[in-house]
Amino acid sequence: MAKASIVGPRVLFYDLETSFNIVAAFQLWDRGGNSIPHQNVITERYIICACWKWLGEDKIHSVSVTDSPARYKKNPYDDRYVVETLHKVLSEADVVVAHYGDGFDNKYVRTRALFHGLSPIPPFASVDTKKVASSQFLFNSNRLDYLGRFLGVGRKIQTKPDLWMDVLRGDQKAVKEMVHYNKGDVILLEKVFLKLRPFMPDHVNRQLYGGRPYECPRCGSTHIQSRGVHRAISRTYQRWQCQDQRCGGWFRTAKSEKGTVTHRNL
Repeated sequence: MAKASIVGPRVLFYDLETSFNIVAAFQLWDRGGNSIPHQNVITERYIICACWKWLGEDKIHSVSVTDSPARYKKNPYDDRYVVETLHKVLSEADVVVAHYGDGFDNKYVRTRALFHGLSPIPPFASVDTKKVASSQFLFNSNRLDYLGRFLGVGRKIQTKPDLWMDVLRGDQKAVKEMVHYNKGDVILLEKVFLKLRPFMPDHVNRQLYGGRPYECPRCGSTHIQSRGVHRAISRTYQRWQCQDQRCGGWFRTAKSEKGTVTHRNL
């Protein structure tokens, strides 16, 4: 049986649901292919809700604009409470996992934090599962729903087409339904991440967070096996493979002049 280390980085899975922008337009199409001028933005999009969970824990947390009743009553588009909560959560993470997180989620949280005058979120290591999918594989689609189906771990929760419009109209039941949909994304995100993790060459090394010398740097299993050597340009490294059925990732160990064991993913 694989035995996981009790130490390691705090890994956070999270996902956002954002609203539409409300804009002014003369018509619903533009044959010239022109975009809507930024001056036509009436109301900026905002974060309706966010959900998250920690690796190794079962509970899924959530926050939405309705969780601050007084603020929501005054302005249903005010996401300051949501952003403040996310700011605290992200500040506790060593590693943040999100699908298209580098392209959207992480940037947009910072954007809303800046808008509300909050301090910068501390730096964290980011794992973007969409980026992993596109860089390491050749799927027909890199969308989370497709990856979940392809890998046999689930699908996104289906929603009615006008759910986002109902949220804009101030329907609190729609916000609640959005949170339910959001939680489903986080559950699926973690499952997809665990399937992709053995193939991530740049996944954060657990040894940097107190992991034991001879354990898998990805999952923490001590059920590892020596499998030949890895030859770099100027050095030779011992090559290992994790024997945990849920992992199977490769890594290498190198010894410094003082004999300290260090890990590197392959």
